[in-house]
Parts: sequence; structure tokens; C-alpha cells
Amino acid sequence: MKRRIHLLNCLAATLVLTGCMGYRLGGSLPEGITTVAVAPVVNKTSEPAIELQITHALRERIQFDGRLKLVDNVQQADAVIEVALSAYQLNPIAFRTDLRTTPELYRVRISGNAELKKVATGKVIASSTTFGESVFEFKSDLTSSKRDALPAAASEIARLMVDDLIEQW
Repeated sequence: MKRRIHLLNCLAATLVLTGCMGYRLGGSLPEGITTVAVAPVVNKTSEPAIELQITHALRERIQFDGRLKLVDNVQQADAVIEVALSAYQLNPIAFRTDLRTTPELYRVRISGNAELKKVATGKVIASSTTFGESVFEFKSDLTSSKRDALPAAASEIARLMVDDLIEQW
């Protein structure tokens, strides 16, 4: 009887382990795509110069992810990421208790579209439409406060875009 139970346990363990064969953590890359370049980000919003921070965050995220090698030149890349920023929103979300018309906390939201294209054919391999946001406290002036909050929003949109583009494979 004990021998049968041991045999059944071994059989169950074998079935469970063979069911996981071929499973990988993370996405798989399409054949022939090992390097990627980031095209200059297109800013279609009214907020000036945010594309610079987004480009920096995208490059940083690709390097952190490690599944693709980042190259500077599109001609050296197997694929290119093209991003267009479509919206920049600034909304007050909390107001001071003593002056109910004066915002204390703001939320900045940056929306955009990204496409991963094969350089050789121009074919879109994957696309992503997403947003990144950050909450910040109003300090002495709104311009400085927005500038301080931008890296967090840029980092979030870059993370979501890169993850979306790579995980679609």
C-alpha cells in the first residue's frame, strides 16, 4: 500500500513538472530582434520640452529591462521605438483647508502612443497607448513644482510602454 502511494506521488510530481516545460518568465522576443533604438519622442502637447524627459526615461527603462540591447543609431538597430505624446493634464486633487480655492496637491498625467517597428520592413511589431502620472505638492511656484514631478510621470509612462511593447510578443 505504501509503495502504491509513493508511486502515485512520483507520478503526480512528474505530471506537474512536465506541464511547466517550456514556460518562461517574461516575454519572448521575435526572431531577429535583439537591438532597439529610440526615435526622438514627438510632443503633440502644449507643454514644452517634456519629450526630453520621456526619451531619457525610455532609454533608462530599456537598459534596466535588459531583454533588448539599446543602440544610439536607428541604422544599427533591428527595431525602433517611436513615441508620440498626445496629452498633458494638470489637475488639482486636494485643496488647502484654510483657503478652499487654493490647490495643495496636483496630479500631472502624460498620455502617449508607442510603436515598436522592425527597421528592415517598417512593419509594426507591437503598439501601446498608455499614460504616466505623478502627484505633487504645490510649493512656492507651479512651474518648479511641475518640473519636480515630471521625472516620476516620465518614468511611469516609460515603464508601462516598454513593458507593453515587449510583453505583446
